[in-house]
Amino acid sequence: MRKMTNAKTVWMGSLLFGMFGTMACADSEHPGNEETAVKPVVKARVAGYDQLADTVDGEDKVEHIQACQFIGGTLAKVYDDLAFDGSAFNLQLTDYEGALYVIANTEGMIDLNALHDRRITEDEWKQTVLNLKEGKKVHFFSGSLSLDSFDKSQTELPLSMKRGMARFDIDLQTAGTASVESLTLKNVARSVYLFANPDAHSPTGVERKDTTVVFSRPLTANTPGVLYVYEQANEGLEVSVTAVIDGERKTLTKVLSEPVIRNTVNKIIVRKDYISVNLNVSFDEWEPGNDTELEAKHAS
Repeated sequence: MRKMTNAKTVWMGSLLFGMFGTMACADSEHPGNEETAVKPVVKARVAGYDQLADTVDGEDKVEHIQACQFIGGTLAKVYDDLAFDGSAFNLQLTDYEGALYVIANTEGMIDLNALHDRRITEDEWKQTVLNLKEGKKVHFFSGSLSLDSFDKSQTELPLSMKRGMARFDIDLQTAGTASVESLTLKNVARSVYLFANPDAHSPTGVERKDTTVVFSRPLTANTPGVLYVYEQANEGLEVSVTAVIDGERKTLTKVLSEPVIRNTVNKIIVRKDYISVNLNVSFDEWEPGNDTELEAKHAS
């Protein structure tokens, strides 16, 4: 009787061991599930300056951020009310599929939910145009990622939001005295593509108008951020500066030969006997520009 009991005990133990072994094997073949799988996180930030001391107050201010994901060429997901901590924000995605687009400071101008309901295509989205808001240019940011291009082992995906504006600075490089009274950029575009368009810097048929800044106190020192304009193709763009150099008032003008590119700093340099416009890169995050000379005309 004792032998039968022992045999039964051994048999039951083998059965239980086999059951637990099968369960462990099943778990090892299917590690985790959809709920525990690691999902990609997009870390988006505003493109920064190389020298923070040269940042103009409020220039990097972000007040509203939205994002959208296109899958199969159609707007599939909209992300609203994203939290920005002053320099970056994180956005968790469910997959690596399609393309992600992020826009900032376009509240009331771009209705992503309406575009989602309309099932806008990615090609249409890339042609989106941003106009003026209450008659003023918008200091907006935009950026995008091709999610398909990332290895799924990379869980943090960096995205840089670049400015849609170009900035003009005044630099005074004179041995004598000089002051700048006003700055005008003629034939300025009043709308821009939301995202950089490799085929065109301005929308077809864009409305243009002169933009003038008259300084309440003439500038007598280097001054950043005196004028901001949208990226734009060069269709009669002309810079005009009124300055007093060594007691003589002059009007300095030049038709620009190149387009004005988004995310660039353009320096208007005032010297003793001439003025140049330097569109070269000033900071690492700003993109390259070009140089052009300004011709002087004495004001009557």
